[in-house]
Amino acid sequence: MDRRRVLSGLFALTAFALAVLVLLSTFPSLVGLVIVEPDWSEYGSATVEIRDQRTDRTLATVDVRLAESYEEKYTGLSDTRTLRNGTGMLFVYEQEERRTFVMRDMDYPLDIVFIGADGRIDEIVQAPAPGPNEDGNDIQRTGSAKWILEVPRGWMAAQNVTEGDRIVIDRDGNGSSTANQ
Repeated sequence: MDRRRVLSGLFALTAFALAVLVLLSTFPSLVGLVIVEPDWSEYGSATVEIRDQRTDRTLATVDVRLAESYEEKYTGLSDTRTLRNGTGMLFVYEQEERRTFVMRDMDYPLDIVFIGADGRIDEIVQAPAPGPNEDGNDIQRTGSAKWILEVPRGWMAAQNVTEGDRIVIDRDGNGSSTANQ
């Protein structure tokens, strides 16, 4: 009798676990722990290496999607539910100018990194996710930049990245860089 109860309990537990997995895969927004990768198929990609300003040692590497067109820049990360550590979005501009970023329709907070034309990090600012009944347009961060890197909030500090460190952008995977001054 006890063996039958144990097997019945194991079967019920297995069925419950499978039901939860199916539910989470169907509705990932139900639980904040489920990481859903956005559809990046129309965006370019690159690797951003962040180097220490004093030692030139690599502090961190970020796999990024490139926001280069007006539409990509306007949308940014708004359509994503989460962003894994070590990933982000790099907004690419022709020249360095003063730029304002908003947290439009964001579901999570960010580090917004303003990078000058010389490839140096000029400013790292944190931006919270909008609260209930907020669209995020009022959450604005402004700085001068040719490139703007967005990563999960706190990630830059966790990697010991500070203002003055520099970036190297590898667009094609063979070591060629864009911001290597």
